[in-house]
Amino acid sequence: MNRRAFLLTACLFPALTHAAKRELVFVVHPYDTPSRLYGRFRPLTLYLGGVLERPVKLLIASSYDEQIAMIVDGRADLTYIGPTPYIQARNRAVIRILAGEAENGQAFYQSTIVARANSPINALADLKGRRMAFGAAISMSSTVAPTLMLAQAGVKLTDLAGHAQLDRHERVALSVLHGDFDAGGLRLDIARQYLPRGLKILATSQPLPPHLIACSPHFPETLEIRARQALLVPDESGLRAFESLGETIRFVPIDDTHYHNVRRMLRTLAQ
Repeated sequence: MNRRAFLLTACLFPALTHAAKRELVFVVHPYDTPSRLYGRFRPLTLYLGGVLERPVKLLIASSYDEQIAMIVDGRADLTYIGPTPYIQARNRAVIRILAGEAENGQAFYQSTIVARANSPINALADLKGRRMAFGAAISMSSTVAPTLMLAQAGVKLTDLAGHAQLDRHERVALSVLHGDFDAGGLRLDIARQYLPRGLKILATSQPLPPHLIACSPHFPETLEIRARQALLVPDESGLRAFESLGETIRFVPIDDTHYHNVRRMLRTLAQ
């Protein structure tokens, strides 16, 4: 190598190395307050950053739509995403599943409809003529599943005195506690957090396919393999990171076929 080529290579090497180690982005939907989400997911992004040997930035999307757009177009590399947003993202691009979330060894979760503990409402049929709070319109656990639960109990949205989309689960729970609404749709594990504060569960959904971690269509295959392995076969630091998500949270193999039931639910709701 002549001196000029050597100098050119030497100048370019830091830039090439920096490009190869660019920061990755892990995006989460805004189902809870940003501070709580940061506390839950920051240990996971630090763990994945160590495995992938590059920094991983945690980003809380401003909306579910933003999360979907970011993972589809590659502005985010990794995402923790719910069943309905996953289906919508998958309809736009082949985002790839890395692992599904499991709690207590069960790779599913459930939705609930709650009311105040001192309320005379004790069944879903009692909600006719009442006010109902939902989360984000795209949320499986706080809108899609609760709406179908109401329909199965013979309660259409037009039978309600009113309903509203409040985006975050926390807002739904608090709006019911404060009497702004008579009932609300929540993810079961979140509903349980508010039972001691004065909520009761009216009904619980069938098991729903789990939240999952997926990667962008633009994510390098070599990193995809390493990230999937880190989630499915974690070391001690990985297990500690998972505890921030929940004491019994683990990740399990899962694929797109597990979400066919979600597609059927969405078709039913559209009708």
